[in-house]
Amino acid sequence: MARRDGDELHLDIRHAGPDANRQVADGEADAAYFQHIPAFEGQTRRDGIDGLTVLARVHVVPYGLYSRSCASLDTVPHFGTVLIPAGPAPLSRGLYLLQYAKLMTLNKPFGGTALSDLTVTEANVTDSQRHLTISQADPVQFPELVDAVDLVVMNPDTARANGFDPDRPLLREPAADNPYTNVLVGRGRDSDDPALAVLAHRLEGPEISQYVDAGFGGSVIGANPARPEPEVPAPANTYVGAAGDYAGPRSCV
Repeated sequence: MARRDGDELHLDIRHAGPDANRQVADGEADAAYFQHIPAFEGQTRRDGIDGLTVLARVHVVPYGLYSRSCASLDTVPHFGTVLIPAGPAPLSRGLYLLQYAKLMTLNKPFGGTALSDLTVTEANVTDSQRHLTISQADPVQFPELVDAVDLVVMNPDTARANGFDPDRPLLREPAADNPYTNVLVGRGRDSDDPALAVLAHRLEGPEISQYVDAGFGGSVIGANPARPEPEVPAPANTYVGAAGDYAGPRSCV
């Protein structure tokens, strides 16, 4: 429960179990902070939980582009290979990340939370500026595969398990407008409650984002950063011919 006493905010923090959203909806708790937006929207829709709303966007566990051989996005070869974790959600996040890197173009922008936004596939690709080949595998297989591909899409835990520094990807998902932001949720009718309003305001404040960015080594990033998102230039040397006519490098240079 949350209670405001003058300038002080008092919180009773409990472990969020699988029924946390139901507890908030039933008034057994004031708010819940344990889930990203698609999980929140999916569970409440599936379980018929009404009346909850997002109070604050707090942090992101970012997917990143990693490579054992390419030192930068500029060196990603035409007709290169990209490994993405198995499953529709990782595929969607991987494709959006490749679009952010300007290595391919989708018919949808990043940021939507509708089912169609969260389940994009290669059918949504309108242009592949590097003519990349996508493959998917269970992350437990990655140690056997990462050296054989040009790019790997991974979450921080998988990156670390495969010898990469989560704080040094070639590129990570942007925090701004990221649909996989972890959020504080509460009852819509209580969104103006003074204690919850203060809590939400502080969680979205720059101090929290700075703390998250500094304290988690790239494994978690603040959803409301004061830092700008990196500018990603368009790839150079785009090749538009047939694969069989391509005579350029086919490995990172």
